[in-house]
Amino acid sequence: MKKITVLVLALLLLVLTGCGGEPKQEPKKEAAPAKAEKQTLNVYSWADYFDPEVLEAFEKENNCKVNYDVFANNEELLAKLQAGGSNYDVIMPSDYMVTAMIKLNLLDKLDPQKIPNITKLRKGLTKQSYDPTGEYSVVYTWGVTGIVYNKKFVKTPPTQWEDLWKPEYKGRVVLLNDNREVIGMALKKAGKSNNSTDPAEVKAAVDDLRKLMPNVLAFDSETIRQKFIAEEAWIGTMWSGDATFSRKDNPDLEYMIPQQGATVWADTLAIPKGTPRKALAEKFINYLYDEKVAAKNYEYIFENDPVEGSEKYHSKEYNEDPILNAATAYVGKGEWLLDIGDALRMYDQYWTELKTGH
Repeated sequence: MKKITVLVLALLLLVLTGCGGEPKQEPKKEAAPAKAEKQTLNVYSWADYFDPEVLEAFEKENNCKVNYDVFANNEELLAKLQAGGSNYDVIMPSDYMVTAMIKLNLLDKLDPQKIPNITKLRKGLTKQSYDPTGEYSVVYTWGVTGIVYNKKFVKTPPTQWEDLWKPEYKGRVVLLNDNREVIGMALKKAGKSNNSTDPAEVKAAVDDLRKLMPNVLAFDSETIRQKFIAEEAWIGTMWSGDATFSRKDNPDLEYMIPQQGATVWADTLAIPKGTPRKALAEKFINYLYDEKVAAKNYEYIFENDPVEGSEKYHSKEYNEDPILNAATAYVGKGEWLLDIGDALRMYDQYWTELKTGH
């Protein structure tokens, strides 16, 4: 009986299984939606040109990472782009370099529809000679290249460029690491245009700079603030924004614009041709021209703010800063650096000789 009962039960189970009595299956769970891939925005800029908190807020708002790389001068920026530096999404060429990059087809046109905040740019900062249509760049900040000095060590305030040549400043002069700025300064000292392409004028200016070399502690654009704050340097050339920033940390520093005239400049935001992240680059530029964002950013870097309407969010200290206001007042009086075409090779050659002592 036992054997027969087992056989019947087995047959019964077989029948039930064949009739659709499959074991129950758990319903499949829906896959969780994939997180949006975090993009990296590659920014190639001058040193100390953003408030880190402003960058962090943009990263959070746009689920991205901002990679901030720095260059020392415009020629370094140009060389990187010409060597295939298409990984960069936002760059900061100065005025004359914008012209050169447009000619070399290195820049994408900006789309005003995607960057509506650039309509807040202050009057007088749009459609300058270096970018007459304003299609390729937008001013990030501007200023004047003048002389900064420490009144503890420089007892007689300078009035002219030749004051840098005084023998008592041996080993204490710092000059910007920028051939157009330094050679342009020597040309202005001689009463010439800082855009001269005359070989005789440029050679004379460089010969004059060779006489200055015993005074030169360093050519420096990246850590020049620190050199003056720490009082390694006593006197030298400096961009007005850097002078303002440095003076906050060392109140013995003063700034002046020499009588022979000075260079006015603008650093701009532009998008290199070929970036696959142009949409994110446009968002970044648009973000920087929001009035509140601009006020926070420029309060930190202490450069001239180009955004109309942001002044109501600035501190009284910023709005009344004498160096920033002097630079703003001088913009229409100074001489801009312009693209000098093939003459740039002559400048480059003299610059190498000057820095290497040959």
